[in-house]
Amino acid sequence: MARLSKKIEDKRFLHLIQAMLDAGYLEDWTYHATYSGVPQGSICAPILANVYLHELDLFMKDMKERFEKGKKRKKNLIYNRYTHKIERLRKEIDNLKGKEGEEETLQALRQEIRRTDQLRKLLPCGDPFDTEYKRLYFCRYADDFIVGIIGSHQDAERVRQEMRSFIEETLKLTIAEEKSHIRHSKEGATFVGYEVKTYSGNRIVKVKRGPRHTTFKAVSERLQLHIPSGKQQQFCSDKGYGDYATTKAAHRRGITQQSDAEIIIAFNGELRGLMNYYALAFNVKTQMNKLYYIWKRSLLKTLANKHKTSTTKIIKRLKTEEGLVLTVQGKKKTRTIRVFQLKDFEPIASHHAKVDTPPNIFMLTLNRSELIRRLNASQCEYCETTSGPFEVHHIRKMKDVSQGKTAWQKMMAARNRKTLILCLNCHHLLHAGKLPDREYRKRQVEGEPDARKACMSGSEGG
Repeated sequence: MARLSKKIEDKRFLHLIQAMLDAGYLEDWTYHATYSGVPQGSICAPILANVYLHELDLFMKDMKERFEKGKKRKKNLIYNRYTHKIERLRKEIDNLKGKEGEEETLQALRQEIRRTDQLRKLLPCGDPFDTEYKRLYFCRYADDFIVGIIGSHQDAERVRQEMRSFIEETLKLTIAEEKSHIRHSKEGATFVGYEVKTYSGNRIVKVKRGPRHTTFKAVSERLQLHIPSGKQQQFCSDKGYGDYATTKAAHRRGITQQSDAEIIIAFNGELRGLMNYYALAFNVKTQMNKLYYIWKRSLLKTLANKHKTSTTKIIKRLKTEEGLVLTVQGKKKTRTIRVFQLKDFEPIASHHAKVDTPPNIFMLTLNRSELIRRLNASQCEYCETTSGPFEVHHIRKMKDVSQGKTAWQKMMAARNRKTLILCLNCHHLLHAGKLPDREYRKRQVEGEPDARKACMSGSEGG
């Protein structure tokens, strides 16, 4: 509140913020008091967190000014020694060119240049241990931050201790020890889901400098973003696509009762979301190739399991010149849904001007939701009866059904939905805690239609 009062003079607004900080929160209808910080999930939490951690940004800005020194790194003496030797050898070659009987000497000089150049390429052109050249880079996203240092390990440890002292003593915050460490840039560090590391390539490029042709290393110590190891395996396991190690796909039993359009849209959204998140990673298509294969096989097996057929027939049914496409006949026009293809994904360049601009998805939210279409289908998603009326069962959060043991809880958890379309009788049985197993309920409805209608009419009259 003291930091907010530096910029805000409206006392009523400050009192409102103070009341939100002291209000506490409800979880499972149980009140929990707020003794410090901001409750997670509060609408003002991200803004207040950035306001508070702005002090860390200012502290790091001051540290950067104190830490950095030098304008240019010193040259590597051994590297320069090799360079001067190559220059002398080339001058000798220029002097011997055109003279008779000097072919063997010229050949020996050229071999010596190649040998010296190979030794030179093993060394950096600058002195990596130059104590008069230091740099510090700081990047923060919410409460996650990363610090890059050009300097010694002792410099990194000193910066770490100063940051720890400021965060714990001044900001009164704690540091997650399991996530805090010092690593070499080639080993990399995890930051907001990416692995940040430096890369030095071995690609040699031929160029012309003055009258002479020469070569130089194309890539030298550049920062790159990579997908952390194990991320694809974890994603494949969480979504139930199959075994990533053996590349064996599996169908997802929990969503087979959905329509073909819903299944394809769900699969497309999952993989496209992961691809878009890691769009800035180096060579993202190659790294996602194996996961894409398992994902596609899992989609085909899910559709095949739904229609009690084979994946080959599903491919023949969906195959077109543009790939796998599902055609949906509507009342007014026909719509098509394409299965996501890895080759169509175009990652944005990390240096692009709009790389940090979020996409405009406003138009995507203006169409009618899938919930309306599910209601218009006039079918209970549990017992599959077409005798209405129908209602929508809602839950507050997916956590309520994620560990559920009943059939309807497992169904909602597998579909990852907070809604379930039920007939009136199933809805009443669910709230009464008497909803039987899904298969038993379907047989019950098929075997006793008249009794069910009588029960429904009685409940409506009551």
